[in-house]
Amino acid sequence: MTAEDKLSLITRNLVEVITEAELKEKLESGQRLRGYIGYEPSGLVHIGHLIWMNKVKDLVEAGIHFIVLEATWHAMINDKLGGDIDLIRKAAWLMREVMRSVGIDVDRVEFVDAERLASDKDYWALVIKVMKMTSLARMRRALTIMGRSIDEAELDTSKLIYPAMQVSDIIYLDLDLALGGLDQRKAHVLQREVAERMGRKKVIALHTPILTGLSGGKRMEGAEKDEEVAAFKMSKSKASDAIFV
Repeated sequence: MTAEDKLSLITRNLVEVITEAELKEKLESGQRLRGYIGYEPSGLVHIGHLIWMNKVKDLVEAGIHFIVLEATWHAMINDKLGGDIDLIRKAAWLMREVMRSVGIDVDRVEFVDAERLASDKDYWALVIKVMKMTSLARMRRALTIMGRSIDEAELDTSKLIYPAMQVSDIIYLDLDLALGGLDQRKAHVLQREVAERMGRKKVIALHTPILTGLSGGKRMEGAEKDEEVAAFKMSKSKASDAIFV
């Protein structure tokens, strides 16, 4: 497969690439790229997940070393499944089985449990370094990546560490590509800014569309769009609004 073929396969059905020029340059270098998606294991799987699963198949076919980060600690911080780590681990197993059932060759995918990262003191040193390079205001604005409002940080300060963890995940795993819904844009852009200041690799962001729930949504602009997108995307936490697989 040529670099041009890989570029076409990787970018098809995406709504945004940051940046396509960087992606093309890396593909033309001939090196095998490392990509990932991080997700919170938090319950049943709905058809919105199939959007990124289909893109994982494309990336694996394009020869990307692809990592699925099972963000168990992140799910616990985000109060998923009541913060019960055992239930969160079971949800991670379920997601693997669904990925297998939709045709992803799971033997060609590397699954990484976030608990593995959390057990390494170097990971936490990196998290602290990222936080020292990011203002409090910027960290609060990034809370929308976890489906939370900015004001929720006032109730639970553990939420503030979440964006720094996501940025650190990407740096720690030495990734070239980060796959996610468009709602993850703030985290990916933050990683690019912090990584540049640290002299580390800036990730190329691959953003998929977001599937709205069955009740639909409304037209949003600016900050309102960032703040309210979680209210309209399909979510397992709103069972009447989702189609489960």
